[in-house]
Amino acid sequence: MHKSSGKFQSFKIMIMIVTSVFSFTSMSNAFFLKGYSAIPWFIFSALVYFVPYCFILSDLTGTYNDQAGGIYTWLKDSTSQKLAFVTTLLWYCSYFIWMIALFMKTWIPLSILLFGKDLTQEATLFGLPTLYVIGFLGILLIATISLVILGGFHNILNLSYFSGRCMLILVAVMAVASLACLGQNQGHFQESFQLQQLLTSHGEFQTTAENLSFFIFGITAFGGLDTVACLVNKTGSAQKSFSRLILISGGIIIAFYMTGIFLWGAGIDLASIVGTDNFHLGNIMYGLMGQLALNVSAGFGLSAQLTQVVLQVFLRLTALTLFSAYMSLLSIISFGPLQSLTQSLQEAKLGLQFRKNQAGMPVAPVIFQGVALAIFVAGIYLFQDSVGSFYNQLTLMTNISRSIPYFLVALSYPSFKRLYPQNTSLPFLAKKRVHYGFSFSVMASVLLSISFTVYEKIAAHELLNAGLLVLGPVLFAILGVLLFRYLKRRNQILPSN
Repeated sequence: MHKSSGKFQSFKIMIMIVTSVFSFTSMSNAFFLKGYSAIPWFIFSALVYFVPYCFILSDLTGTYNDQAGGIYTWLKDSTSQKLAFVTTLLWYCSYFIWMIALFMKTWIPLSILLFGKDLTQEATLFGLPTLYVIGFLGILLIATISLVILGGFHNILNLSYFSGRCMLILVAVMAVASLACLGQNQGHFQESFQLQQLLTSHGEFQTTAENLSFFIFGITAFGGLDTVACLVNKTGSAQKSFSRLILISGGIIIAFYMTGIFLWGAGIDLASIVGTDNFHLGNIMYGLMGQLALNVSAGFGLSAQLTQVVLQVFLRLTALTLFSAYMSLLSIISFGPLQSLTQSLQEAKLGLQFRKNQAGMPVAPVIFQGVALAIFVAGIYLFQDSVGSFYNQLTLMTNISRSIPYFLVALSYPSFKRLYPQNTSLPFLAKKRVHYGFSFSVMASVLLSISFTVYEKIAAHELLNAGLLVLGPVLFAILGVLLFRYLKRRNQILPSN
């Protein structure tokens, strides 16, 4: 019985990892932007970034599977405590800003799920200005997620498991409907498939710079693994197998992206979507599922009434999946980075020891974070001109900040291997050419991503935005150094390495 329970726990963890990284939205956007030619770019992004990073994090979580510090612990041992602290603060700040955006847009899929359309664009809602209603609901959601976290890691895991099941159902429905369309067309793809299409871009992706921007998109689609890896200490019986689960989940994620893009072409003629002004990257997932519903209904000769039923089922299943994905993601990123930051502050001789509740969750940090998020959300909706503008600037300042920790983790990996050369179930990682190769590949990918992000702003003559992109991590790093020095003077942080 215990063995079967352990296997189920491992399965839940695997679902959590997959749903934290794989994005049905990113897969849909990729097909919309490049069609079949998105596949080789996703493969390239996986080979040079995601696969090496999977092995690096698998190695780190296998060694530190009982440590609560996450990225802080990984960097502290192989670099210095100061760099680890500053990086953790930088990492946390970037996720904090991203959380605000997610709390505000989670209501869009819920509105589509309940009412069949996006009511957040209406001027009024329930007789009140929509902005105020959405702001209030955002604060309510912050309180809900905080309570979920305080209830224990099993709440986060169960939420992720539910989200994962919704995602698997959506992928299954999309796959079955696409294959049904393939059968109805006597084996012919709606989007005609030839091998040369894998290497031929269409639309705006013609130049090297334009294709490079899609490579960056591919890297972004594989993001988020570090956040869930920081929760390894909370996984109970799955701690020892977590590193292996990362690798298995990584393979599933890559397969989902490749197969999903291919299946979209089986059920949808891309020209019917691209040729209209109704769809953009913000709603293309609904557009593709809606078109797929219409195509499969037409193939079966359904009446107009039944076609509308199928259409609504497809759209609302998509909305449910996206809403549950937001809830799962919010619970993970609201706790993972916070746990790392809390641990970095707790490595102290005096004070800063945060009380944990019976579920093992730090009460004060979770509440403080929730209050801070609520203040930001309320300010954005009540004072759009001032606070909203400030938030937009903060968003730009944290865009690069979220990538820098990936770079530093990869940079420190060879040092980690010198400390723990054989501490892995994968002996080939001990070879210098392997771990140095993985380290360089991830660093080069992240550095290219950062450089191109800044270049795009400069090329578009958005010099202020380019400056904010660079200024953000510099200011957060200075803040981290000053805070570290202050705490060190107060004897609240152990001496730096």
